[in-house]
Amino acid sequence: MAGKRNTRTEAKIKAAFTTLVQSKGFDAMTVSDLARTAGINRGTFYMHYLDKFDLRQQLIDDTIEELTTILIDNADPEGRITSSATGRAICDAFQAESISAALRYVRDDYAFFNAVSRSGNDMQLYDKLKKVLKQLIVAQAKRFGADPQASYNGIPADYAMEILVSAVSSIIWLWIRRGCKETPEEICRIIEINKTTAPIDVLW
Repeated sequence: MAGKRNTRTEAKIKAAFTTLVQSKGFDAMTVSDLARTAGINRGTFYMHYLDKFDLRQQLIDDTIEELTTILIDNADPEGRITSSATGRAICDAFQAESISAALRYVRDDYAFFNAVSRSGNDMQLYDKLKKVLKQLIVAQAKRFGADPQASYNGIPADYAMEILVSAVSSIIWLWIRRGCKETPEEICRIIEINKTTAPIDVLW
């Protein structure tokens, strides 16, 4: 970011970004458009961002930071084990309250998430979300003194981690792309079922 943070101005620019991506698309959007829609001058915009690409990147980074904070703040501070199985306890890094709070954040700012998707950079946000979820699992494992197995049923640990994290991320991302139609509680229920059920068993 080019200058000192001014959250009020940044909020205006974020709202302008969301509106313009929806109305004319990211590629056609200019800094002049952003400044005019936000009710600021171009100089003020450049005090905060280098260009529209830097703006998009900063918005994505700020969003991930917010989601990370929400997920951590709503995590169980005692690290209680809800099952005798260590793996199930580690999986509880995705606790219902943490995920539900994050989903409410997404739902309340859905217009922005939809704009990011339309700007052609939604996969970066998706990948960053996966990274945060991986960090939560690793942190939860450390609390129980657990180390990932080198392999399980022939599946290497890094592939197993990818399977677990991708499943949760994909559920959330499909929800966003469908317009956040279901409630956060419904999505949490799906994620909870996913923790212990093989996908083939869900379909048949």
